[in-house]
This record gives sequence, structure tokens and C-alpha cells, in this order.
Amino acid sequence: MLKDLTRAYVAAFHARDPEAVAALMAPGFALEDPVVVRIEGREAVMDAVRNIFAAAERFAFEARNIWQDGDTTIIEFRLTLDDKTLTGVDVIDWQDGKMMELRAYLDV
Repeated sequence: MLKDLTRAYVAAFHARDPEAVAALMAPGFALEDPVVVRIEGREAVMDAVRNIFAAAERFAFEARNIWQDGDTTIIEFRLTLDDKTLTGVDVIDWQDGKMMELRAYLDV
């Protein structure tokens, strides 16, 4: 089930669908990555996500692999923003079918 929810997250992020992305997050969701450092709260995170979506004309988010260990899923991904391609790993902690925290490790 969590791998399916993770695939839904990848699809929503790739489609730049903020409502679908937000629907997967718990209200207290936290995002941590090398660019934004740490943001807490779904609404604050979604402001950052909308900025990412708006920043690039050409945009793609693709999962190369998805793994699950208990209540944690791991995405090996490729993110394309215009002429820049980033590779990295997202580690997502889930509770009751909602993302509680996402820690992104990027090749920046």
C-alpha cells in the first residue's frame, strides 16, 4: 500500500498537481532538503512546492526505483528543471496513509 501511495506522490509531483500532492501529506508534514533546509507544516511546504513547480518551464519528476521498509519508502529519482537534471533520493515516513516527513538528498 505505501509503495502505491509513493507512486501516487511521484505521479502528482510529476504532473505539478499541488492539490494531489497536498492530499498525501499530514497537516504536520515536514520537508527537509539541501535547498530549503527544513520546512514544517503542510501549508508552508506547499508554498515551497508551488514555487518549485512555477520555477521551470520544462519539468519532470521520475522514480527510477521505489523501496519500502516498514512505514518508510525510499524513492531513487531524477528531477528535470529546464536544462538541469538532478538525481537524488527521497526518504518518506508514513503514518495512517499520510506522509509525515520527507527528507530529500540531492546531487546539487
